[in-house]
Amino acid sequence: MIKKIHFIGIKGVGMTALALLAKEKGYEVSGSDIDESFVTDKTLAKADIKVNSFDSQNISNKLDLVVVSAAYGKDNIEVKEAKKKHLEIMSYSEALAFFARDSQVIAVAGIHGKTTTAAMISFLLTRANLDPSFIIGAGEVRSLGTTGHAGKGDYFVVEADEYRKSPEDSSSKFFDLSPAIEIITSIEMDHPDIFASEEAVFNVFYKFACRLPRKGFIVLCTDYPKAKKLQRSLADRHIESYGFSPALWQISNYQENDEGTIFSLKHQEEIIGPFKLKVPGQANILNATAAIITCLKIGLEEKLIKKNLADFVGVKRRFELIGQIGNTVIIDDYAHHPHSISLTLAAARKKFPSHKIWCIFQPHTYSRTKELLKDFATAFKTADKVIITEIYASQRETEATISGQQLAEAIHQNQRNVRFISDWSKIIREIVDSADGQNLIITMGAGDIYKLGYSLLAALKKP
Repeated sequence: MIKKIHFIGIKGVGMTALALLAKEKGYEVSGSDIDESFVTDKTLAKADIKVNSFDSQNISNKLDLVVVSAAYGKDNIEVKEAKKKHLEIMSYSEALAFFARDSQVIAVAGIHGKTTTAAMISFLLTRANLDPSFIIGAGEVRSLGTTGHAGKGDYFVVEADEYRKSPEDSSSKFFDLSPAIEIITSIEMDHPDIFASEEAVFNVFYKFACRLPRKGFIVLCTDYPKAKKLQRSLADRHIESYGFSPALWQISNYQENDEGTIFSLKHQEEIIGPFKLKVPGQANILNATAAIITCLKIGLEEKLIKKNLADFVGVKRRFELIGQIGNTVIIDDYAHHPHSISLTLAAARKKFPSHKIWCIFQPHTYSRTKELLKDFATAFKTADKVIITEIYASQRETEATISGQQLAEAIHQNQRNVRFISDWSKIIREIVDSADGQNLIITMGAGDIYKLGYSLLAALKKP
């Protein structure tokens, strides 16, 4: 019988959410990680979950289960100790599947949009009094009040990740899940450290889709060529296609202003909506559309979805307002793929049409930066000024195959106002000294760039 669970790498957003769920279910939870500050630190502290530094002393014989983040493998000192003591060990994805085993799993997959879509679905189901369980991979979801919840309802909403289970196991994490419903928000090239081509990415999504029982359904964004290929390849499956391009559910009448976003859906010659969103941009319309379709299909009323979706206020690090000083607005966003960058900057331009847009981008991983360099080179056209920092290297990468300077040089071919500045204090001075008039500053990336936004806000407050 499992009573005590230890999480190795607990500060990761998925691991934190899973630890919160486990504690709510009555398990005794402990965790460890590196000493560096993370976006989940406050969440863990609020839940009274103590986090220790990695140490073999954290692994006692009294532990019933050890859950290991995908970031760590056999070389981790605690993993070694757990194996030495012959304790039960699960990867994060195996533990997630374990906790979700008795539920109707709604699995949200895709290269972009997983977190916000999963949060929206969880929020709508919660507002409908269905009390779903959920795991949201974010530092915070204000609309839900938590990122991990053990609900009493039938549904369990999870982010289904295509990335590998561990440094030693390259199989995709979402293969451990047994979904009743799948949402696939996007299919395109990413994670070149494990996928050799876009076709390889397609193949894992195809295998994931094939895991769905015949009685289930797939909500699929067919704005992506590989998603259309997936639809053709699964002609015998129940697929609810959606997107801005022609689909079973086509987005129409899209409008955006200072008060928010309004859009409708055309479905079999019928117009559904309009729906209102507080979160901006086409990416969030796509996320919301997936959530709407899913909730309609499982029986929620359209009027209830309309009412509650309008109250959703977003996810931490997704176009998050850090603060405003005078005419300068500071936003932070998790975008780290060229497509996401383009969509985020387009949303910023639409929401702040008269502001000068400064984009401070921290590239994430050498492999992604190198493989998608041509796409990165054209992704920043909407910004007025671009500052590139040094690459945030993953622990799984040991060789620097490209630099932030090289990325800045590639961007310069399409955007003249781009600079490489590795020193964050120099970035702050540059903006404080140069930002006159109306300015929108976006810190962007999947690393620790969000910290710069708060430092910048503090600097701008100084007289």
